[in-house]
Amino acid sequence: MPKRVLSALVVALLATTATPATATTEKTVVYVSPDGREGATGTLEDPFATIEGARDALAGRTSERSPGVVYLREGVYQTSKTVELTGKDNSYVTYASYPGEKAELAGVTTLAPGKFRRLSEVPDGEAKWSSKSRVPEAAAADVYVYDLGAEGIPTGQINKNGFNWKAQPFAPELITDDAAQTLAQYPNGDEKLDSSHIKVKEAPKGARDYFSDKTSDGTTLPYEDMLELPGPVYTTVDPAATGRYTTWAPPPGGTPDNAAYETDGWLSGYFGNNYANDRVRIVSIADGDLRTQYPTMYAATDKWTSFVAQNALSELDAEGEYYIDRWNDADTLYYYPPGGTVEGKEISLTSFDAPFFELEGVTGVTLKDLKLNGTTGTGVRLLDAESCTIDGLEILNVSMDAVTIGEAGDAITAVAEYRTSRGGHRNKVINSRLHDLGGGGVFTAGGDRDSLERGGHVVEHNEIYDFSKLATYTPAGYMYGVGNTFRYNHVHDAPHMAIQIMGNDMEISHNRFENLVTHASDQGVIYAGRDYTYLNNVVSYNVFKDIGADGNQAIYMDDGMSGMVVHHNVFDNVQHGLFYQSGHSNVASDNVFKDVKYIGHDKLYHENELPVPNSKVVVERFNDMLKPGDGTGFTNTRANIEKWYRHYGRQYPNIRDWYVPAAANGEICTSVGTTECTESYVWSDPDSVYVPAHNVLTRSVSIGTGDFAYTDDADGVSVKTFNPDFDSYNVKRATAGEFGFDPATGRFDAKTTPLNSADGFGRAWVRQWNAHFTLDGIGPRR
Repeated sequence: MPKRVLSALVVALLATTATPATATTEKTVVYVSPDGREGATGTLEDPFATIEGARDALAGRTSERSPGVVYLREGVYQTSKTVELTGKDNSYVTYASYPGEKAELAGVTTLAPGKFRRLSEVPDGEAKWSSKSRVPEAAAADVYVYDLGAEGIPTGQINKNGFNWKAQPFAPELITDDAAQTLAQYPNGDEKLDSSHIKVKEAPKGARDYFSDKTSDGTTLPYEDMLELPGPVYTTVDPAATGRYTTWAPPPGGTPDNAAYETDGWLSGYFGNNYANDRVRIVSIADGDLRTQYPTMYAATDKWTSFVAQNALSELDAEGEYYIDRWNDADTLYYYPPGGTVEGKEISLTSFDAPFFELEGVTGVTLKDLKLNGTTGTGVRLLDAESCTIDGLEILNVSMDAVTIGEAGDAITAVAEYRTSRGGHRNKVINSRLHDLGGGGVFTAGGDRDSLERGGHVVEHNEIYDFSKLATYTPAGYMYGVGNTFRYNHVHDAPHMAIQIMGNDMEISHNRFENLVTHASDQGVIYAGRDYTYLNNVVSYNVFKDIGADGNQAIYMDDGMSGMVVHHNVFDNVQHGLFYQSGHSNVASDNVFKDVKYIGHDKLYHENELPVPNSKVVVERFNDMLKPGDGTGFTNTRANIEKWYRHYGRQYPNIRDWYVPAAANGEICTSVGTTECTESYVWSDPDSVYVPAHNVLTRSVSIGTGDFAYTDDADGVSVKTFNPDFDSYNVKRATAGEFGFDPATGRFDAKTTPLNSADGFGRAWVRQWNAHFTLDGIGPRR
C-alpha cells in the first residue's frame, strides 16, 4: 500500500485536548523505526525511535472497539530492557512488523569484527589477560580474544541451575551465525566423564532429602540453607583425566592464581540419576580429590555419573568453544572459531537477561511477526493476561523458556505444595517458531484445579525444536492447570521430554513428535504423574517417531497417574509406547504401533511394602482435590468437590468411592493388618487408589511390534490381574504392507486391509481412522 494511503489511517494522538470517545472500529496506527527520532509524532513519515514511545502514545486511547496497532519497520532494535505492557491503558494493541518486513529485537550484542585479536597479539604483563597462559598450546594459534569490558558488554555469571533448583538466568552465550557455541569443556562433543574416569569419594545427602515429603517433621529446609549443604567429592581414576584435572581449581586454602588455575570451573550433567541434570562448582583439587560447592539435587552415585567439566579455559581446544574470564572484572573473551578464523562470521553475545516483552494485566494484546533473538532469561512473559496472542514470532537463543503464561511457586514440582498462578485466560501462542532454547517452549499455566475453571490457553501451529539445551524437565509444552490445548505443532530434536502435564482436561492432539528424549533415560515424550486427580487428559491423533531408546517411552504415566485418554496415535520406532505405573482409569485405544519394541509395560505399587513410594505426595494431592474441608491445607470445599463429581461422574462412575487406604483414625496405612488396613482393603479393592483398576488397552494395531511387557517383580500381579480384558483386540502383522498401511500418509488401504474383518475393528473403524487421521493434517499448517 502506498505511504500516502497508510498515512491517512494515522490518528493524531498527541493533541492537547482529548477527543471524546465515539463508536468506531477504526484502528489507531503508529510507527516505530530504527531510524526514528525522539519527540516524533509516530506517523509513517515521522516514526518513533522506540517501542516504548509508541506504547506511551497509545496509552489509554485504545479499546476493544477501537484497537491500536504499532508497526515496527524493518531492522534490528537493540534491547537492553523489557517492554512492559500493563493494565487497561496498554490493552487492545497489536505490536507487529510492518507488512512485508521483519523487525528483530536483539538481546544479543554484536561483537565488532575489527576488535577481535589473535591471542598472539595480546601483550604480556597486562593484568586482564593474566589467564591467557591457560590456553592449550596446541590451540593457541587459532584462538581469538575480545575485550568485552572495554566495550561495556555485560558478561553475567554462571549460576546454580538444574532440575528442581530455582531457575536463574544463565550466563551469556556466544552466538555465531545464529548458532550457540560451546562453553569450553572436557571431554569434547557428546563424550562424558563417567565412573570409569571419575568416582564418588564422598556423597552427602542430596537437596531432595530435605524437602517436606522426605523429612521426618514434614518441613522443607529453607532454600538459602539448602545451597549451603556440602557438595560431592570425586577422585579421578582415568590417567587421561588425572593428567589435566589438576588445573580445574586451585588447591584448598591456597591463593587463587589466575595464570595457573581455573577460577570458575563447574561439573555439569547427571549426578544422582539419569533424567535430571544438575551443576556443581569445582572449588579445590588436591591429593587426588576434587571438591565441589553446592549440593546435588539427588545424592551422587557412580552409577549415574555422566557430566563434563565446564567453563575451563584450559580445555579450550575444539572449534566452537569459548570462555569468558570474569576474574577480578577482567571481562575478556577467548574464542576458538570454526575454521580457526572470525572472518566472514557474525558473532554476538547474549547480553540481555530479561524478557523482551512482559504483558501484565492486559487484555487483547497481540505480538505478531517479530523476531526475538537472545536473552539469558525468558523470551515473553504473560501474567494475569486475558485473550492475548503471540502470533508468527521467531524466538531463538533464549536460555530459559521462550514464552511463559503465568508463573510457578518456589516449591519443587514433586511435592504437593507446588502451585502455579496468574495464568489468565484464553491466551494463544500460534504460528511461531521457537528454537535454540536453553529451557522449554511454552509454559502454559491456566485454570483453577480446585474449581475446575478452565484456562482456555491454546498453543497451536508452531514449530518447536532444539530446546532443553541447558535444563531438563523444560518441555516444549508445559500443560499446567485446567483446560489448555497443545495441538498441530511440530516438536523435534531435543534431548528430553516434549510435554509435561500437571493438571486436568488438557488436549494434546494432531502433533508431530520426532527425535526426542535422545539424551535421557527413564523419560517420556509426554510425561505426567504423581497425582490420581490429573484426570481426562486426552492425547490423540499424534505421531511419535524416532524416540530415544534408552529405557524411554512415548507416554509415561508415572506414580499413580490416572484418567489419561490415549487414542488414534501412531507410535513409530519407539522402545516403549505406553507406561502404566500404578495408576487407574487410564484408557488407550485405537492406536497404531509400528517398529515398537514393546507396546508398553507396567509397574505396580504391589511390589512395595507400605507406605507406597511417594505416598506423602500422592495422598496430599488426592486430599487437596477430593477431601472435604474449608479449602485450606490439603482439602477442598464441598461445593468444589461436588463440581468434580458432576464433571467426571460419567467418565469415572466410581469416583465418589475412590479412597486412600487409611486406618480408622485417618492415618494412611503403613502396614497390612487383620482388622484395619487389610490385604483386600489396600491391595484388591478397585476403589483403593493403590489398585490399578479400570485400566484399558484395546484395539491396537501392531506392525513389527512386541507384546505388552507385564511386571515381573510384584509376586505375579500385573495390571492384567485387575483388568482381565487388558490388551484386547491386538492385531499383529510383521510389516506395514501386510496391513495395507502407508507410513507416508498414516492411512490404511480401505479395500485390502485385514482390519476390515478383524475382531474389534471392521470397515467402519477403517473409514473412521482414514477420515480423521492423516499425516497431512498433523503438525503446523503448511
